[in-house]
Amino acid sequence: MVKNLIAAILLVVFVILTVSGMRMHSGTCDEIAHHIPVGVVLWKKGDFKMDTSQPPLARYIMALPVVLFLKPNLPADKAVWRIEDRSVFGKDFFFKYNQNPRQIIFLARLAILLVGIFTAAIVFIWAKSLFGLNSGLLALFFYCFSVETIAHTGLATTDITSACFILLSLYSFWRFLNKPSGLNIVFAAVALGLAQLSKYTAIILYLFYAVFIFTRRKEGVSLKILGLFLISLLIVWSGYGFSFAPLLKDTLRPLEKTQLIAAGLTKIPGITYSRLEYLLFNLPVPLGEHLLGVLGVARHGQLSSGTFFLGKYSGLNNRMYFAVSFLIKTQIPLLIFFLLGLRSGLKDKATRKTIVYIFCFIALFFIAASFSKLKLGHRYILPIYPLIFMIAAKSAEWFKIKKIKPWLTATLAWYGLSAVLIWPNHLSYFNELIGGPDNGWKYLRDSNIDWGQDLPQLKAYLEKNNISEIALEYFGQDDPGVYGINYKNFTKKEYNVPEHKIYAISAQYLENIKWAKNIRPVAKAGYSIFIYEKK
Repeated sequence: MVKNLIAAILLVVFVILTVSGMRMHSGTCDEIAHHIPVGVVLWKKGDFKMDTSQPPLARYIMALPVVLFLKPNLPADKAVWRIEDRSVFGKDFFFKYNQNPRQIIFLARLAILLVGIFTAAIVFIWAKSLFGLNSGLLALFFYCFSVETIAHTGLATTDITSACFILLSLYSFWRFLNKPSGLNIVFAAVALGLAQLSKYTAIILYLFYAVFIFTRRKEGVSLKILGLFLISLLIVWSGYGFSFAPLLKDTLRPLEKTQLIAAGLTKIPGITYSRLEYLLFNLPVPLGEHLLGVLGVARHGQLSSGTFFLGKYSGLNNRMYFAVSFLIKTQIPLLIFFLLGLRSGLKDKATRKTIVYIFCFIALFFIAASFSKLKLGHRYILPIYPLIFMIAAKSAEWFKIKKIKPWLTATLAWYGLSAVLIWPNHLSYFNELIGGPDNGWKYLRDSNIDWGQDLPQLKAYLEKNNISEIALEYFGQDDPGVYGINYKNFTKKEYNVPEHKIYAISAQYLENIKWAKNIRPVAKAGYSIFIYEKK
């Protein structure tokens, strides 16, 4: 009874930290430019081909309460949301067609909060079943006080949803491997399909599970795994309303996509460009939208994107990006408990196989992310964190050693305090290895620290200091005017020489302002907007 109460208290604290934090944040780039508006289009128009950059599940979830309770306006003209630059439609959706952007964002975030709570439950249940109740509570503690889970559960993006359903898929497949019953096959297949619908990176699960086809073939499990795969694809297809249409019919940029597909397939004897083009535009296929998305991600994953890493922007693919981000954005106590839990788990014969199962997926996912050239934020490896919490929870056994129990208790307190003290700026967290979040901008940018989320804190600073107007260089899609910020844009000259009295510059754009490099800001809004005062 007492331990159930502890679990409930942990979840309540998690919800309080998350909800209070989300109310302090303006809409982030992806929430406004992509996810929420696209989700509304999916519900109201069923237009899956308007944007195949992400599967639909997370967008379904976040947009559902918006559609049900706010009944957002959406023009009847398809050309409005079929514009190639989705950020233009996104801003129009929030600030032209609808007049309640903050309500829309908050409701969408609440929907994702439910996904975060569900993920916490899976972590607790799985860790408890593996290592006992104490470890289950410890895993839940790690989840509820993780700056990463708090940050992304408070945003209407795809990251916590993908972490949730990848975790659910791994849990259900683990149950299937231990007892390959018909019910467990269905459970694992549905979870695998939902994972695919949450983010395209979940395709790595098929590769991971395929290993077991060979390692368990003597036990008659191989055919069951193949059946599981087929059922999961049916679940994925259902996510698109069982759409059955030609791959490139009624899609954006059809010529570009035709050329991309033809580059590989026309090398096969007997396939000509004209024949392939005819098939792509006339032959109905299932899962066409999903396939387009997978191809798009594969293409982007091989294109080097401009990324800020260790003090400079570069288009080069640095495979150390996620290794560095993991070391400086993960709370140090979690790293300590993870190593302790890994050691205990591998020494214990009863848990060794499961620890290896979990750790191998962590390693596979991490390596795949590191070899991808798409590195726009630490959030790309968020799905490994619930698994890390579970392995770290195995360290509960170390608390039985009297000599180190006080040190471990203090380390747990450090972990919890680090999540409380950074409030409400969990997205911008960096650990003590680099001197904390004040120094994070020197190492990483983009969604690691600045996603356009700190307009409310900028407004609070202006009110506190009686500042009536600022010059603003803002990285984001939200409208500062909605938050009561009276601002003007930078003039061409001001990028080189300051002329105004007060300047506010997003961390993402610091390199654009030549004079800002040599001046110490007088303050920061959150950790993402630097405030300067002309002397």
